[in-house]
Amino acid sequence: MKKLPSFSKLEKQLDDVFQTFIRYRDNFTCITCGKKFPVGERQAFHAGHYISRRNHSTRWDEENVNGQCAGCNLKQSRGDAETWHRYEVALETKYGRGTVNRLIQKSHEIYKPSRPWLEENIQLYKDALKRYQ
Repeated sequence: MKKLPSFSKLEKQLDDVFQTFIRYRDNFTCITCGKKFPVGERQAFHAGHYISRRNHSTRWDEENVNGQCAGCNLKQSRGDAETWHRYEVALETKYGRGTVNRLIQKSHEIYKPSRPWLEENIQLYKDALKRYQ
């Protein structure tokens, strides 16, 4: 009998495929500063979370996670006010007015993903990545 992957392994698999999808969806362009990353420089390009990824209710939310250069992601994680402001403006521009407030409110919700939900979303983002290959 085949052993099922652990819950944490499924979360990691979803993190990996979801973050790869975000990078391709955003065409390797930083939402915060606009820098575009060509093929040879993509290791310095992140999937930056507006609300921390520790929060399951927004961890895999496509509006909460956007392509971001390592520099902007690091500045934001250190609390740089200017970088936070630029990310917020970019979110409101990209997804519409009220996006930041929606994400903040959603972050207060308690969410525990189920094994089937994780498995379904892993497959969903694997399939979505096929559009970019």
